[in-house]
Amino acid sequence: MPKKNKENFNKIKWSNPPFSRYIKISELNVKKNNQFKFNLSQKENKSLVKFLDILSINSFNCIINLVPLKNKWEINGQVSINCTLQCVISLEDLIYKLKIPIKRYLSSNLKIRSNKIIDYENNDCETDPLTQNIDLGDIVSEEIYLAIPKYPKKRGVKLQNIIITEQNSESNPFKKLENLKI
Repeated sequence: MPKKNKENFNKIKWSNPPFSRYIKISELNVKKNNQFKFNLSQKENKSLVKFLDILSINSFNCIINLVPLKNKWEINGQVSINCTLQCVISLEDLIYKLKIPIKRYLSSNLKIRSNKIIDYENNDCETDPLTQNIDLGDIVSEEIYLAIPKYPKKRGVKLQNIIITEQNSESNPFKKLENLKI
């Protein structure tokens, strides 16, 4: 999903979030909590299923709060998602229920130069740059992507009938290189 473009050649960006919820920072109340609740349309649901590489999303609920702080904004909330995944061993369907907490910050003090490679070891991953518009859908999609297991396994299922065979030298073309001396 990440791609490089001309403006941000060395920075990683999502090519397209599966769904978008743009919020204009200038329209937010700077004296109190700003709360946003959203569900997914059928098209957004399909797009998120494809993005996450899962079988289906059975239910989705998201509540996000944007709270003004002294010199930055705090994004906090929770995503509740009930989805169907496939066990990597038995290939059975698994119902997976997740409650994903979200906590991020938006700061105008964050300075990232587009011509430099981002040092991820020293970068505060919970702080994003403050821009005119914030895409909550992009942030929520990223948090869900990181929370869903890539190799789901049903509890108690074990891989059976493992067959280990010895490789003979005829089928291994690199075996011939073993005798070469440099």
